[in-house]
Amino acid sequence: MNNIYYFINENIFTFNSGTEFSAMNRQKIFKKLNLKSKIITRNYNQGLHQVIRNYNLSDDDVLNMYDYFQKVIDIPYHHEKLRYSKVIDKQHYKIVGIDNNKSVITRHGNTVAEVNIFPGTIGEIGSINYLDQFGNTSSRDIWDARGFKSKTQYLHPDGRIGHEVIFDYQGNPVIEITHMNKDNDFPTMFKLLNYKGHNFRFDNEDALFNFFLREISDENSTVLINDRPTLTAVVAQVPNVKARYQVLHNEHTVKPKLADKPNGKLYPNLIPLFNQFSDQFNGIIVSTSQQKQDLNKFFPELNVIAIADTAIMHKHAPATTNEKNRHEITYLGRVFHDKHIDHLIKITEDVKKVVPDVHMNVVGYFESPAYKQELDEQIKKAKLTNNVTLTDYRIGKDRDNILANTQVLLQTSFGEGLSMTLVQGLAYGIPAVAYDVNYGPNQIIDNGSNGYLIPAGDKKKAAKAVENLITNQDLHAKFSQAALKKAAQFSAERIGKQWQAFAKHC
Repeated sequence: MNNIYYFINENIFTFNSGTEFSAMNRQKIFKKLNLKSKIITRNYNQGLHQVIRNYNLSDDDVLNMYDYFQKVIDIPYHHEKLRYSKVIDKQHYKIVGIDNNKSVITRHGNTVAEVNIFPGTIGEIGSINYLDQFGNTSSRDIWDARGFKSKTQYLHPDGRIGHEVIFDYQGNPVIEITHMNKDNDFPTMFKLLNYKGHNFRFDNEDALFNFFLREISDENSTVLINDRPTLTAVVAQVPNVKARYQVLHNEHTVKPKLADKPNGKLYPNLIPLFNQFSDQFNGIIVSTSQQKQDLNKFFPELNVIAIADTAIMHKHAPATTNEKNRHEITYLGRVFHDKHIDHLIKITEDVKKVVPDVHMNVVGYFESPAYKQELDEQIKKAKLTNNVTLTDYRIGKDRDNILANTQVLLQTSFGEGLSMTLVQGLAYGIPAVAYDVNYGPNQIIDNGSNGYLIPAGDKKKAAKAVENLITNQDLHAKFSQAALKKAAQFSAERIGKQWQAFAKHC
């Protein structure tokens, strides 16, 4: 069993969705099991190696396509401080600090460049914008978080990118990216320079990514596990691998309640998988046995495997109850329209009629500033400014502290793959109230034991369930203990055994 497992993704972002969290969680499980694996990412990301540290991943856990071609997979970290950098000839140019995030470079009193400090650092170069005589940015040097110039962009006077050059650690160009379209900023050609003594041209980034996957794969040992439906076609067309699998992190039909019905319509991004490329995959991995059943009902020929897409990696002290937090409710996840955040606010409004100091903390990254404003207006209109807080994305200890002070988790989405937050909540002994939808909540919540399952859209019933839990301490304590007991079903050890069984058959 000398396989190497590659978890195919677009990126690991500063703000991640459940898909990226699932891949990171899986990588940690595979390491515990001593199974060789890596997260593979496609997108250029100057801060990738800074970001992954926030999620307790090492450089060896992730392989990025651009890193590979830049030959910067294993390089020393260097702190390129602007004040001491040789990039700026201080005999002829002057550095003028604007604030902690920006400085300008002047010559004879004229600003010739602007320097953006790398986020999360003190004085390290993130990018340098070089200005023309009219003050427009003519080119931009982008620095990798590890302290070297990684890319230069050449811009049109209107600010659009015309050409990009990506460099190796020594400053040699290794990739050129051309932008020819006038109506959008998408690249029209990728040129790989002097790779193994040859130049290669690609029409788009996915074509380059396919080439990269072929380069790192081996037909006797490589198993590709694709996390992103947007990359299904790319993965399907990598020929020299031992096996390919597609992970579905969410429900597969536009209307989740129709997932087992003939009139249930597939999400558009899944149509290529089921209608064109299913024969190229050895199996499809879903999070619940219920979704496996529903898929096999309409695609009986498919090998569908049910393995939870998240596991509890660490034990936590149970959430505590005190006078300050005993009426604290939390939603944690994407703050998008499809999560029906407006239902959370309406439910809080109803609970407030009985529990005046109830507080709902909506935590996550927002679909758009406009949607955040829309929610703010709903909160003000309902006179809930003291009862609902919109909190930006949190990770690590900040996220742990939120869960440690949460009394009830509330979820109002009409469809899920499993629900990572509800699973993590079990580790803290947090009772949950969620709509009973496909898929996940009914795998995590035992109705009337560690939480309540509510018919989708029944806000009144959800409000009553929340009210019961935050006003009855004995009931809350009973549900909390049941949640801690339920957590064992999602332990890293238990989910790890499922992945071990999977690995034996690859």
